Amino acid sequence: MNFTRILLLLCALSFFCSCDTQKRDIQTGEDAPLFSVADISGDLVSLTQLKGKIVVLYFWKNSCCGDSLKLLEPFYEANRHKKLAIIAINIGDTKEVVTSYATNNGLTFTMLADEHSGIFEQYQVFGFPTIFIIDKNGVIRNKILGNIQVDQLETVIQRQFALQKQAETSYEKNHPRK
Repeated sequence: MNFTRILLLLCALSFFCSCDTQKRDIQTGEDAPLFSVADISGDLVSLTQLKGKIVVLYFWKNSCCGDSLKLLEPFYEANRHKKLAIIAINIGDTKEVVTSYATNNGLTFTMLADEHSGIFEQYQVFGFPTIFIIDKNGVIRNKILGNIQVDQLETVIQRQFALQKQAETSYEKNHPRK
């Protein structure tokens, strides 16, 4: 009987201790984890520098998401002047492979090769693609797990532009310039 109690106590203690050490899933409404890394061209990419823009973080692998990723290029070209940044973060391939992919597909948005999985771990990505939409203040507004049609993704991003515009209009109305 004492053995059973000790076993139950150890199981309960183990459960509660493991809950404290596990990372919590990143949620919408939270500040996006910051990173600062070089892209495939060697230019520094910092989430802090992108404040003021709507940022799409697109975590992908060549083996599953490459065809979907390249479909974003026309949307990016049509909206980059609206302060849109798309950062495609490849997991599992080298910088050379990602550079070749970007060049062969005419991609002009920012491409990262997360060779050591640092950003992947920061964002707690566990499937591909995983897409985060971050507002101009650095807050995660949408988290999309798995494949999404490009037109549906465009709708989500356009909604964020509309919400941003609405917030700016409301602020201007309540805080007129003198």
